[in-house]
Amino acid sequence: MPGILFVYSEPGPAVSENEYNDWYDNEHVPLRIPIPGFESWSRWVAADGERPTYGALYDLSSTSIISDPPYANLATTRSEREKALIPRLALLDRRTYALREPPVYPSSYGAAYDPLKPGPYPSVVELEVKPGAEDDFNKWYDEEHIPMLAKVPGWVRSRRFELEFAGATGSEAKEGRPPKHLSIHEWETPAAFDTVEVKAATSTPWRQKLRETAIVEARRRVLKFVRSWERE
Repeated sequence: MPGILFVYSEPGPAVSENEYNDWYDNEHVPLRIPIPGFESWSRWVAADGERPTYGALYDLSSTSIISDPPYANLATTRSEREKALIPRLALLDRRTYALREPPVYPSSYGAAYDPLKPGPYPSVVELEVKPGAEDDFNKWYDEEHIPMLAKVPGWVRSRRFELEFAGATGSEAKEGRPPKHLSIHEWETPAAFDTVEVKAATSTPWRQKLRETAIVEARRRVLKFVRSWERE
């Protein structure tokens, strides 16, 4: 099953920004570039002033890659620097999600869309839904919500995922499992959030009904693209 590895992280007081970014850019991500099945490598930073400050996203040809070598071997072959740095991070929050395929709507860029250069401002939405309401929730998302978002000026792409694994370490790690449903909506600019079209998409009677009867937890973040890598 295709999916993503999504990671939130926070350096915290014991790791400087320079040390953290040098490690992430020059050691942590590069070790994942040659691994078969990893199809994209990108880093993000908070655009909403919230914590965690940093995010990383890796597209996977299959979520099983995470539990198999060579990726699984990385935990036991860490460099001395990484062994010393990771325990000092305030947060390292790893999640694996399966992609809900196929996407209902392609990117507004069409064939020109480059997965290695995603929309610069993703809104990351996590939702937990009552089990008996999931069919209606999915129907709303696929048949109303994303089609309406696709009409918003500045919309680039929307993808939906379902949580398979989550594990967090560090002083800022929270107890409990993240919400099951994840949506990543890519935008050209945060100005899109204030448009009439977005307000319409988030205020329909169907959505209001789900908020009142089905959705038990909702989290939303806005991030900004920092950089991506390509396989040499």
